[in-house]
Amino acid sequence: MTPAPGIRVGVHRALEDADPHRWDGLLGPRGFYAATPWLRHAEATAATAPYYFTAHDGQDRRTGVLSAYPLDHDTPYVFCSPARVIDGIHRRLTGEEAPWTAGLVPALACGGRNPSHSKAGLAPGQDGEAGRATLTALVRRAEEEAWAAGMRAVSFLYVDEDDDLLRAVLAERGYTALPGQTAYSLPVPGDGSFDSYLARFAGSRRTKIKRELRALDEAGVTYRTQPLTPGLIEQLAPLELALYAKYGTPANADAFTAVLHSVARHASGATRVTTATLDGRLAGFALTFTHGGEMYARQAGFDYEVQGRLPLYFGLVSYELLRTALAEGLSHIHYSTGSDEAKLLRGCTPVRQIAYVKARHPEEATRLTRLATTT
Repeated sequence: MTPAPGIRVGVHRALEDADPHRWDGLLGPRGFYAATPWLRHAEATAATAPYYFTAHDGQDRRTGVLSAYPLDHDTPYVFCSPARVIDGIHRRLTGEEAPWTAGLVPALACGGRNPSHSKAGLAPGQDGEAGRATLTALVRRAEEEAWAAGMRAVSFLYVDEDDDLLRAVLAERGYTALPGQTAYSLPVPGDGSFDSYLARFAGSRRTKIKRELRALDEAGVTYRTQPLTPGLIEQLAPLELALYAKYGTPANADAFTAVLHSVARHASGATRVTTATLDGRLAGFALTFTHGGEMYARQAGFDYEVQGRLPLYFGLVSYELLRTALAEGLSHIHYSTGSDEAKLLRGCTPVRQIAYVKARHPEEATRLTRLATTT
């Protein structure tokens, strides 16, 4: 399919040049990581200037938007790089490494620099053929820019399974679809009642949740939600590094604090920290974003010595965030990928995601096609 007559796509290398005031209204649910608060942080921490594609119709009405990030071999954002992600999929499907995926970078990673919910934005009314034409124009222009810059692939690595229009356009444009991650979201009861949340569970599970809540209450755990400030960042860093150490994940303390300072500076209006305190000591935190009537849980950390055997993770990341969402009338808490069982047991719903990649050169394109047929 070719773009409908009259659609033109602008290319910008700075968010401010893309008229950001007209950007966020085109993004629907699960769209925070393609929205301007996160885009400002991502731009400030990008090694190479991002791309911002804006589609307009013949009357100069904005019909769609798409953000994209050039990533090289040494990018620190490995979960947004097709080299790393496709290698992981290859290992999962075949049990073997895939050194050939190095040929997929440098690449243009589209739809947000975050390992969940790759999104393009469409204006209200841009559904059906109109939306399809707009998305086709945006994706086509992203490819043209990538090939002109000498990149070897264009990717949308975390497309939600129910994003039918984007999936149809990517298939039509020759992208290879591969089984990706599963993201999780917690629907927030619309009546504002925590009891309505508890009522979703069978008796034994409900009893366990109540037991966890009682243990935390009897221990005297208290919670506070506050803005992310430079002084608070210095307190949070050791807790997240402790989480990394517990699971054997390499971590760079300076890089971690630099990211938090950037988030505080560029996404301050959307960013909050919920902390848990026990016996006057900081025991844990969860960093969240609130945008478009939804909450996004980004990262967490814990002092395991202070926490002891208390179920603080669930008390903070599940129950206290839910209380906040209930009080503010939010519709969902989005938890991204990973920790599948724990999220399902606390009432989250899964959203399967598909990794789409288009390779410029035949060798990698053939390997991607072969991988897609692996069962």
